[in-house]
Amino acid sequence: MATERGRAAVVGAAGFLGSAVHDELVRREVRVLPYTRARSFLAATSEVTTADTVFWLASSIRPATASTDVAAGQSDLHAMGTLLDRLAAAPRRARCRVVVVSSGGTVYDARQAPPHRETGTTRAVNDYGRAMLAVEDLVRERAPEHTVLRVANAYGPGQVARRGQGVIAHWLDAVARDEAITVLGDDQLARDYVYVDDVVAALVAVHEAHEPPPLLNIGSGVGTGLGELVDAVRATVAPLQVRVDRSPARPFDAPSTWLAVDRAADILGWEPRVPLEEGLARTWAARRPTAVPVAARAQQ
Repeated sequence: MATERGRAAVVGAAGFLGSAVHDELVRREVRVLPYTRARSFLAATSEVTTADTVFWLASSIRPATASTDVAAGQSDLHAMGTLLDRLAAAPRRARCRVVVVSSGGTVYDARQAPPHRETGTTRAVNDYGRAMLAVEDLVRERAPEHTVLRVANAYGPGQVARRGQGVIAHWLDAVARDEAITVLGDDQLARDYVYVDDVVAALVAVHEAHEPPPLLNIGSGVGTGLGELVDAVRATVAPLQVRVDRSPARPFDAPSTWLAVDRAADILGWEPRVPLEEGLARTWAARRPTAVPVAARAQQ
């Protein structure tokens, strides 16, 4: 059945999270207006202002590129400003909810011990975090009805191994190619890994909620060290071997961080349902090679 809030716009509908939330909304019979680089909401024929919810899942930068591609971050901010201008000028402005996905791993003050709560101090750990906070500030100032979701390290089927982002996608891609995985930093460095279906469930819950809060953390609620993640990947891809190369952490990498997610449970009834082992298994099933690499055959 269609929800009461029956129309949603997804800006960034071709991306990893954007395509996943688009497909889930369609499955729920929500009328979806998808926007991509090829089909921009900036076009004169755009219906974006008719949406009950606008999901902002578009970003031109990643942690590894934010400091060197400042123009891309400014372009994202300008596009968001243009969207908010259009929504403000539309007669249905008060009915439109803007939902922004921000970075749960790079915006909180790393001097405070995790898990980080929504009430915690923000102090971006890198240029990517600063760009995310700028988008958050803009939507708070100009969207009367909004929700910012600070999402941890999302992963799952369909995630492309892009430079500087998505360690699980990179590692499983390397294993499938019979290459070594690269561990950047100490084995104790911990991150919060949340499966894509859980993130999508949170986004849909915000769309359907009568009065969602302006800020929520979305993550697994636990920190997983790099060493633990290596072990989990080894168990997932067995009998294939996992060869490990080690390098120092990069300057833009955040320290150990994970999120407290009980507020989303209390307010939305949302909680992460897919444990890391199951999420890795699902992701590997969608990526694993059809042929057994040479290194694995040598062990059989």
